[in-house]
Amino acid sequence: MSLRRPRRNADAVRVRREDYLTLDELGKELDTYSTAISTQVRTINLGVLGLSWLMLVGDEKMGKLAARVSHPALLAISLVCLLALVFDLAQYLFGRRTVDAAFDAAAASESRSAAYDTTSSSYRGAFWCYRFKLVLTLLGAMTLIALVARALI
Repeated sequence: MSLRRPRRNADAVRVRREDYLTLDELGKELDTYSTAISTQVRTINLGVLGLSWLMLVGDEKMGKLAARVSHPALLAISLVCLLALVFDLAQYLFGRRTVDAAFDAAAASESRSAAYDTTSSSYRGAFWCYRFKLVLTLLGAMTLIALVARALI
């Protein structure tokens, strides 16, 4: 996303029409952000899962730290991260159903265009899965950071 400010001259106070972004430009920026966020969600969740597993296994280097961290808490964090990854997958499955429905509607129409049905269960499912995966990822990562920080202090 550019987050650019409207181009202004010293004497121009009002925003000109060409300073606005088109729907296509906004759509591309939304896609860019959604992709980046989903990639980060997967990376964070896999990292948290890996670190939790390493502490649960308790190798020599992690032995002292792992002994001071609650194993049930590590398992709970791992489950939260796995659930976030499941919501990530579900978001894309719901999204695919939404796009398929819009594609079918566009193919059946004379104008060969269609809009997403924002009232459909697949659209709402993708919407909520996206938010749930973000919340769960933040919850899991913050909880692990708090546990490790508490064990190190």
